Amino acid sequence: MARKSNVAKAAGKAAKRLHPAALVLAVLFFIVGGVAGVIASKQITKNDRFDLNGDAVVRIQVGGEFTDAGATVISFGRDVSSKVEVSGDALNADEGGIYQLVYRVDDLRWGDYQRVRVVIVGDPEGAEDYLNG
Repeated sequence: MARKSNVAKAAGKAAKRLHPAALVLAVLFFIVGGVAGVIASKQITKNDRFDLNGDAVVRIQVGGEFTDAGATVISFGRDVSSKVEVSGDALNADEGGIYQLVYRVDDLRWGDYQRVRVVIVGDPEGAEDYLNG
């Protein structure tokens, strides 16, 4: 069996001499630190938002014009709206249909969160489902 080094012996003796109050204080500080972290996180992110500008469902006539109102993203108190990326269907205002535009932002706070705008061109089948719901 291998002998313990002097450092290991000293650590073992120090651990045995640990006063119970020190252990209670360590646990108490850990809990208080965790609660303080949660409260601080809530305060820092309380005004954060990811909202579509304008309506979530837009209807235009075939051949009409659609102007994307974009989205507003506040992350950790900073406006990061310029980082919003729009993907989804390629909108063709000359062809009737239901198009979905997906808004995402590459940001620690919002992660995989996304918003969707539906653009209805003309009077395609199924449009009433979006307009009534």
